[in-house]
Amino acid sequence: MILLVGATGELGSRIAERLRDRGSPLRALVRPGSDASKLEALGVEIARGDLRDSASVRTALTGVETVVTTVTAISRALGGEHTATIRDVDGRGNATLVAAAESAGVQRFVFMSFAQSPVTLKSPLGAAKRSTEERIARTSMRGVIVKPELFSEIWISKAVGFDWEEGKAQIFGRGETPNAYVAIDDVAEAVARLALDDDPPRDVAFGGPDPLTRKQVVRLVEQATGRSIKVRHVPRPMLRMGSVALRRLKPVQASLMALALHADTEPSSSAQALHDLGIEPRTVGSYIEELGRRGA
Repeated sequence: MILLVGATGELGSRIAERLRDRGSPLRALVRPGSDASKLEALGVEIARGDLRDSASVRTALTGVETVVTTVTAISRALGGEHTATIRDVDGRGNATLVAAAESAGVQRFVFMSFAQSPVTLKSPLGAAKRSTEERIARTSMRGVIVKPELFSEIWISKAVGFDWEEGKAQIFGRGETPNAYVAIDDVAEAVARLALDDDPPRDVAFGGPDPLTRKQVVRLVEQATGRSIKVRHVPRPMLRMGSVALRRLKPVQASLMALALHADTEPSSSAQALHDLGIEPRTVGSYIEELGRRGA
């Protein structure tokens, strides 16, 4: 039995589809009140609970051999929910899940993280992710840490200020560092394969196949949609200052600013790990072409 945490999210729901397509027995930990109808239609067993409720977590882990978790307060915040915090979900919640999983005899723990740098490690989200990775490493479970680059569907969208329909886009920093944007479907496929692989690697970092700078993305979107896009830069010093000053008051915003600064200053992972898993990754160019068809 596999327990999937975060199954109602954009990434988690796609992982659920792939695991069920392979006939894997699957249970999802779903918060009370959340719509689980799509999961139920797939034949997923639903366990109602919350990472902040240790008793519900222990119940959900009964008979589980593998845990896959994609849950994060960041995705909820980007979706408009502001009740979940990084401290409660990414920090304490994951700590509860890791401890309960080891106690329940779980053999494999697949954890969604990201490649880090000094600036992200000091952010609330980065610190919580690293703490969870270290917790997993101290257990008897086989940890599999998945570290994808920026999701195309998130970082080329309104959620982070790239509103191509309104003809405007934010560029974080200089916008001259290539980012290997990766498709959510490719991440979901990778996670599903890692959850079922007989001998998965313990650390899997990957991006998409065609790294592009933020400025290049803007130009390609303009060409694909036929719309002129007005660019506004958020300078690196502002990103750096915000990632520090907002840590306590607005940890989600501070973490996003740290991620944006990381993307503008650090090299991206290659797509080699996806190829090693037998996945032919989607290019960001094909995603941009899709945006053009939507805008036609």
